[in-house]
Amino acid sequence: MSTVDLDRWEIVIGLEVHTELSTRTKLFSSATNEFGGDTNTHIDALTLGLPGSLPVLNEQAVELAIRVGLALNCTVQRSVFARKNYFYPDQPTNYQISQFDLPINGEGWLELPDGSIAGIERAHLEEDTGKSTHIGGGGRIHDAEHSLVDLNRAGVPLLEIVGKPDLRSAEDAKAYVAELRSILVAVGASDGKMEEGSLRVDCNVSVRRRGEPAFGTRCEIKNINSLRAMGRAIEYEAARQVDLITSGERVVQQTRHW
Repeated sequence: MSTVDLDRWEIVIGLEVHTELSTRTKLFSSATNEFGGDTNTHIDALTLGLPGSLPVLNEQAVELAIRVGLALNCTVQRSVFARKNYFYPDQPTNYQISQFDLPINGEGWLELPDGSIAGIERAHLEEDTGKSTHIGGGGRIHDAEHSLVDLNRAGVPLLEIVGKPDLRSAEDAKAYVAELRSILVAVGASDGKMEEGSLRVDCNVSVRRRGEPAFGTRCEIKNINSLRAMGRAIEYEAARQVDLITSGERVVQQTRHW
């Protein structure tokens, strides 16, 4: 895999940062929000998606989301929840309660240590999913013999912070996430522990010839849990796209793993 000639090519990066909020209970139920513990112990009827169970919004989660919005210079506004329906193997309801057209935090911005500004598109509340562990075949889903599901994380309150495509290098992206993590910890919204999954990043990466106004076709690298891995993933994906384009092929929009 070649490296990107930054004199000829520009990398365009937009990050979606998911942070688990430091509440005592889950977003819509009284089940405990706590890292670790025995498998399937931080659960209740709502986590299991049992008929007749009804969600009740966690007031503390709303307050923490507003704190983050104010710290990121967002417009805090009236919000509405919606059901996001597609196949969730580790979510018994088979949908995720999230916010779509009316998020709790609208546009804002984050100042990086070098003084540059990165835009924030939105920061909305949603519930986390459970965790699947794939057994056999090296732990990858495609080769696994079977999978096990732990629902302790299902329903934990998440704030998804969607950044604008204003970042132009892996170093910019790492500085952005580091600064954002410091803010989240400072306002008491999250412990920011990437190694425990409290902070996870989806990277949207595209390339374009330097000087071109239009964005290229982006690919999304999902669920990255360290700054080093994020930097390596961005550089690899940018180089992969440049190799495709210079070989006469085209970049296909897709979701990828690191």
